[in-house]
Amino acid sequence: MCFSEAYTESPVLREWLERFGIRVRGDAEVYAVYGRDRDVLRALREVDRVVVGISPPGVDARLTAFELRELSNLSGVECEVVEVLRLSAETPHGWVVGVNEIAVFPERPATFLRYSLYVDGVFRFNDLSDGVLVATPLGSTAYAYSAGGPVVDLRAPVLEVVPVSSAMARRALVLPQSALVEIRDVVSRESVAVIADGAAQVRAGSYVAVRGAGRGRLMMRVRRAPAALRLTPTAQLVRKLLAERGPLTVYEIAELAGISTRSARAVLKKLREAGAVKALPDPTNPKRKLYFLT
Repeated sequence: MCFSEAYTESPVLREWLERFGIRVRGDAEVYAVYGRDRDVLRALREVDRVVVGISPPGVDARLTAFELRELSNLSGVECEVVEVLRLSAETPHGWVVGVNEIAVFPERPATFLRYSLYVDGVFRFNDLSDGVLVATPLGSTAYAYSAGGPVVDLRAPVLEVVPVSSAMARRALVLPQSALVEIRDVVSRESVAVIADGAAQVRAGSYVAVRGAGRGRLMMRVRRAPAALRLTPTAQLVRKLLAERGPLTVYEIAELAGISTRSARAVLKKLREAGAVKALPDPTNPKRKLYFLT
């Protein structure tokens, strides 16, 4: 069993935890979050406990370990706790903390940003681009990936700097987690914002200094692919569609397969648990996911 006691601020989750014999205590080491990825990210930024995410039924969340209904049978389930780097971004106007990425962008879309990049006080390059990201390994599969950055193993002691749509063809840099990343000489026709995990925001001013700021701890479910994958007819159809026409969104899969969106999500969840399907943010719409065969 992954955990036998936890603390939660959600009345709904408290009821379900207690129903299935998981003790709810204020001083428990595990902090249980009920919601979506954004709720897990908030907890990782703010809470110094082991964070476990539990999603509502039918919600596909990358960072949650369980769906609510799965709490009824945690015996035999294997979990691991992974340390997650926090990044602090300081500007002349304040600071923010993120665990996915720190994004520096003009507040108005389609506006160029000019800046100089320094690492540990050493000049690396000038750039003219839509913006720039400093991402953790956790965030390397999110916005940074859609911007052209590499996918980094969650346990790798690195961070990455990813220019977004660079007019000077600047490429992503992979740096040690101890690095001080400075975005200096920030110039744009519009005000420039520093955004942490798509949530907290502060004005940039002329510079942004990004550095590691401790670590959060995330409980993840260990998912092992079965020796032989047995698929229902619907799952076989979805897998065939992804092989022939993928990557696809859940709405495209539902339409092509002639099933409800809810059913498509359920099938995709099973395929992902089996290691047959992966999901990444849609570069054309970061609020959606694209699914493809592994």
